Amino acid sequence: MMKRITQILLLFVILVSVSGFAQEPVARIEIQGIGDPVTQGISVPVRVQLKSGVVQQGVVYQLQEVIDDERVEVSSQIRYGEFDELSWVIESNGDSVRVFELFVEVMHDLQSQQQSQMTSSINDTTIILSKNHHPILHYRHALLPPPSGQADKWARSGFIHPLYSPAGEVLTWVQPPDHFHHMGLWNPWTRVTWKGNHTDFWNLGDEQGTVRFKNITGIESGEVFSEFRVVQDHVALNKTQDLRPKTQERSEVVVMTEEWIVRVWNIADGYFLDFTSVLTNVTDDTVSLDAYRYGGGLGYRATEKWNNTNSQVLTSEGKTWKNGDATRAKWCRVSGDLNGIETGLLFLSDPGNYDFPQLMRIWPENSTGGIGHQFFEFTPIREKTWILESGKSYSQRYRIWVNEGDLPADIADVAWKSYANQPAIKISYLNPQ
Repeated sequence: MMKRITQILLLFVILVSVSGFAQEPVARIEIQGIGDPVTQGISVPVRVQLKSGVVQQGVVYQLQEVIDDERVEVSSQIRYGEFDELSWVIESNGDSVRVFELFVEVMHDLQSQQQSQMTSSINDTTIILSKNHHPILHYRHALLPPPSGQADKWARSGFIHPLYSPAGEVLTWVQPPDHFHHMGLWNPWTRVTWKGNHTDFWNLGDEQGTVRFKNITGIESGEVFSEFRVVQDHVALNKTQDLRPKTQERSEVVVMTEEWIVRVWNIADGYFLDFTSVLTNVTDDTVSLDAYRYGGGLGYRATEKWNNTNSQVLTSEGKTWKNGDATRAKWCRVSGDLNGIETGLLFLSDPGNYDFPQLMRIWPENSTGGIGHQFFEFTPIREKTWILESGKSYSQRYRIWVNEGDLPADIADVAWKSYANQPAIKISYLNPQ
């Protein structure tokens, strides 16, 4: 009996091994535009929505690039959900058309499949995205207490800190002594009008409003990217100025909900951080994000190690720290020295964003008593009020390229063009499920 079982298992292994070479792909994908000279030499993340039923959870798939008569395995990742999404990163090589095929991987190393390069983890206070066990960022879902000796009003959740450089240096700063409400990488709105009320979700000291983490809606790990999805509430507090009688009891009100989708891509030169904010007006009336020099978009309070002697700013329009404030740009790079390593964050704004190209808030070089600490923000409402209709959702998208070494303006331009102009994609399903 045992001999018979052994023979059957051996036959199964042989058949599986042979089928691994003879099988047909489940999908063939042609990518056009990667070889354009403006993108050559840049890592290009690709996301492809697959037809329902083509891929199945629990099955291992392998993506291969077809190059002449050869095939090269490519790291890929599938995110399962309402729409299944295949993702990978292409390194531009000058070819105008790139062809990829997706196979069921019959023979695979189960142990290697369990050891993803890009990981997401959760603990009691934080979501952590890492690469090869080295943290890239922390998202704070638990309330961060106020600085020592300060009032409870300065406590907050729903922000990114620390954000790390590839070498492990901290790039963000929370609750700095000059601005306790600054929270690393974050984006509250400053002047908001709703149903006759006026609320400030930015300046915590005024106790008009705050932003609070609500719940986690998704988390992903894999070879190509790690990701988290969370929902945050924009809460009007008791001290909100309103038009109700003073004798009427005032309670907290959630004015807007916001989904954050944060994905970190595994690329050779540093990493890409894709940030999406989906803001929804949950009142039964319009909400006005009133024009002001601060608010929304994407705000960044840089490490305390940077000042006006060792850091700089450059925008897509050639503006610098001296003259960049209140100007428009497609991208802005904030960079400086960290322990002898030139390190930078290139902020790229999506052309679909409100009032694109957006105005920026860049602190002056003599900020914080002449020290010149760095603060940067894309500010969609700096010049133009944004009206949110009841029950409707509005998206803002940005990419941050964190890398080390010099990044010339022409390469930054290439990076923005690659981000803003996604390649043409054609999918053929050769072996439908």
